[in-house]
Amino acid sequence: MALFGITTRYVWFAVPLTGFLIGKFVDDQETLRMTNYRDKSCLYGPNKKECDPPSWP
Repeated sequence: MALFGITTRYVWFAVPLTGFLIGKFVDDQETLRMTNYRDKSCLYGPNKKECDPPSWP
């Protein structure tokens, strides 16, 4: 039985895929947010000068 063209096969495919895509988006946003703190930690950051390239690629 289909309700508005949505069948059980569609639900079994779309729900996990949607959860994966939302999780990937949240993870990418967190990674983007954490890039602001690269090489700025006094505890873990190396001693470097202003003209040195960043330690991350």
